[in-house]
Amino acid sequence: MIKVYRKPPQAFPTESAFFRLPGTLLMVLDEDWNVQMMSEAWNDVLGIDQTALRWRPFAALIHDADRNGVRDRLSQLDENKTTLRFSCRCRHADGHYVGLAWSVNLDREHRLYYVSAHETGVRLSTDAGGLPEVLIDGLTGLPNRGLFVDRIGHAIQRARRDNDSRFAVIHCGIDRFSVINHSLGNRIGDLLLVELANLLRRSTRPTDMVARLGGDEFGILLEDIRDETSPIRVIKRLQAQCTLPFELHAQEVVASLSAGMTLSAPEYEEADAMLRDAGMALKRAKTQGGGAHVIFDRKLHEEAFNRLDLELDLRRALERNQIEVYYQPIVRVRDRRLVGFEALARWNHPERGLIAPARFIPLAEESGLIVPIGRWILERACTDLKRWQTAHPRRPALTVSVNLAARQIAYPDLLKDIRQSLRQSGLAPRHLKLEITESAMMDDAERAIELFVALKRSRLKLLLDDFGTGYSSLSYLHRLPIDALKIDRSFIEHIDTRPTDRSFVETILSLARQLNLEVICEGVERVEQETLLHALGTSHVQGFMYSRPVTASQAEMLILQDLKHPGHFLPESCPPQTGASHPGCAAPA
Repeated sequence: MIKVYRKPPQAFPTESAFFRLPGTLLMVLDEDWNVQMMSEAWNDVLGIDQTALRWRPFAALIHDADRNGVRDRLSQLDENKTTLRFSCRCRHADGHYVGLAWSVNLDREHRLYYVSAHETGVRLSTDAGGLPEVLIDGLTGLPNRGLFVDRIGHAIQRARRDNDSRFAVIHCGIDRFSVINHSLGNRIGDLLLVELANLLRRSTRPTDMVARLGGDEFGILLEDIRDETSPIRVIKRLQAQCTLPFELHAQEVVASLSAGMTLSAPEYEEADAMLRDAGMALKRAKTQGGGAHVIFDRKLHEEAFNRLDLELDLRRALERNQIEVYYQPIVRVRDRRLVGFEALARWNHPERGLIAPARFIPLAEESGLIVPIGRWILERACTDLKRWQTAHPRRPALTVSVNLAARQIAYPDLLKDIRQSLRQSGLAPRHLKLEITESAMMDDAERAIELFVALKRSRLKLLLDDFGTGYSSLSYLHRLPIDALKIDRSFIEHIDTRPTDRSFVETILSLARQLNLEVICEGVERVEQETLLHALGTSHVQGFMYSRPVTASQAEMLILQDLKHPGHFLPESCPPQTGASHPGCAAPA
């Protein structure tokens, strides 16, 4: 038997203004689940006046077939579990049923239940089946992407009817979530997602919708905002809270949050377009180092179209022989002898000219094109080096270094491609060096270690590139079967003028000696840098002082020069500049 509580409490600990917001579905239930307060918007959704809803049992609104399930869910709320999310069907005054997604919060102090609901856009007949649970994310209990997009659509329609109605869509994501997942395990990753979902829900108004969009990404719909400063304040508050450590089963995890935002505007007619632009802004925010936020503007849209055009051209670049391999010499410091080359990718576009790697390498990595491009660079480098060895048998054998991107490391046939390139070219494995950056390794450290062990068995030389600039590989360094460290050019640039940079290089050199590793310093441009590095014990260097990246034919000229005049690899002999360079497939020159 259902009790009916007809006397309202003396005071409700809530903001009554919320109950007058148009389009906002809110209720307050007493401890017997009777309706005590509700917002005016329920009349629009269910066609029932407030006076008809107040004091009625909450269960009376629910479809008969869903009622027992809802009661079972509500009974789960207690001192330990104070939040609940579910979806069900509610009866409209005209007889049809409306699908609603519910969020219920227990106020333990006042023994009241605060209820907010969002329309799902699902209109059902009286005998229709239950509302699909796919509208709710299984892990976090939040509305999912489909429900979120539907809610944005409702907000757009409402804004058309009311010019004063403004809202914002926030698309946010955890920075470097894959690192947390790979290093601490999927269980910790899932716990972090749940904790973040709870934080987002607690930190937003009952009138706002928080949804999980997939993976580590969440959406927030902020309705009834005054201007763009309101959502910015929300984003900054969330980012500040995310920097506090999360306690996950005795594991302390610190995370940061990046966010992209779009504001309601007359040109937005589709919810998908608005969420797409927020996602575009999020993508830009993540490139700013984490913990950033970006507001979408038309420039981002134009850049996206330009990137799409560039990606289409890049897909055709390999088959049209537009990707070229350039080589930068690696020099032994003690006698200035040429000992090898680093292979670098260049894109010679027929209309745009030589495209900087900074533009196309990240695009290749995002699109997955880095795998076929990397395979081609590997084949070309092995073939060129073998040809030079055959043409100049009198000089000591050179080596060639090829960079591996994170996508290539994850590619299951990478080892097969490497062996095939060596077999087809006839190059001995000991003359091929493979470079991987710290950041690429940390995307999946265990996979990288497993791959390095397999490569080492094939007698290949392995290098850790851009050492000192990545996320953190010190904890893995002793497990990596590497032969050398490459110190990033950012630490070499001011080594002769900044004591801190010199101390950093000295520390790495000391560490390398203890681990029996060679060290290659990138970005050497001045004699003063070379002299100091030699005094500190650096074995190998590369940089503009010796040569910029050059074509294969120019590289052979450098081999001849070193052969005729050993120990005279001097700046005045450098070939002309042939293009910029970039980390990844095209490492710093």
